[in-house]
Amino acid sequence: MENTINKEQLKKITNTLITSGSFAISELEKGNNVSREQIGKILKTLILQKILITNKKGGSAVKYKLPKTEKGLTFLLNNIIQGSIDDIAKAWDVSIASAKKYIKKFVDDNFIEKIGRPPKKISYILTKNSTGYDLDEVEERLLEKYFTQITPAGRLLEGIRAFEYFTQQQMGQDNIEQNIINMARKYLNIRQEQYNYSGEKQLIDNTDNFQKTFKNKKVIKQVFCSDFNELPLFGDTKLYQLIKIAKAGQANLELMMNIINQINNDIQQIISAYNIEAVAFIPPTVMRKTQLMTFWKERLNIDLPRVDLIKNQALLPVQQKNLTTLKEKNIHARESIQLKQPFQNTQYQNILIIDDISDSGATLNETAKLLLKKEIAQEVHAFTAIGPNKH
Repeated sequence: MENTINKEQLKKITNTLITSGSFAISELEKGNNVSREQIGKILKTLILQKILITNKKGGSAVKYKLPKTEKGLTFLLNNIIQGSIDDIAKAWDVSIASAKKYIKKFVDDNFIEKIGRPPKKISYILTKNSTGYDLDEVEERLLEKYFTQITPAGRLLEGIRAFEYFTQQQMGQDNIEQNIINMARKYLNIRQEQYNYSGEKQLIDNTDNFQKTFKNKKVIKQVFCSDFNELPLFGDTKLYQLIKIAKAGQANLELMMNIINQINNDIQQIISAYNIEAVAFIPPTVMRKTQLMTFWKERLNIDLPRVDLIKNQALLPVQQKNLTTLKEKNIHARESIQLKQPFQNTQYQNILIIDDISDSGATLNETAKLLLKKEIAQEVHAFTAIGPNKH
């Protein structure tokens, strides 16, 4: 197996393939810490394994490239996770037009699948079935449904491919199959500890954590979230990563609707259970072309009166995450959140505050104080898509 070869050399070969196309052994020597003789042995091994082919010429004129085979594509996509048609064309040493013609067979055979839609660049990944990892049905379902990674290049990976990438980053390429199986077991156990026995996400009551933070200064009745910001060992949750992309203004309609679909049922559950009569959306701090909260106000299926909140325009836009103490965050929230004027002085029994991400909860608590002080609400509940995990 190629896994027995130094993974640094495999990466170097892969990078050379997608940047230079067919290459001579001299190109691998540049900046390399192994001898020409060792490089030659590695290349010979990959040829014997039918992972690389040559141009049939001898001596210094020999050049290496990737064959247009399942084995060649598996090698390439296992090392770069996702490959564009440009990457694959380079590795095959053919034109982009020819690569598109050849790649169609692998897609039609369900060996690889497309990621993304025009006009954005299309990427290709190995299909789940081509991994062959010995995972049980529950582990596969949880990974496909909840696991996401964003590569340094900005590629969004989901499911088994994302988990493979995460495991490679954490533990390297050696023994990758067994490492993935072991890590999947840990992921299942942690999800069962954090959520419930099945490991499935459900509406989370985060009121106890909120109470520990604010003690007798807590004024919100109940605080809920759709998911935590992170899980032990595995980092940011899928929903948190998607929301961060959306808040950065990089989301398309499909991704934004994906988020809506993940939170809408949770909000409806709260509205029904606590007889919510009106909702208040926390306004964004930083103005962007695409505002997540504005999108939510327009697309969430909430047929209730709105209590309009705005940010104090006389203040500079300071994000809560950039403040260090709870006292600072309370002061900032208290002075920055206002009722939009003129407001209807209607009193509701129960109001639900909706926000995207809650860290300390200062914005929620101070907004609730405002609604109670102005006698707009008798009781205030809160929902955030993402809440802190303090277990």
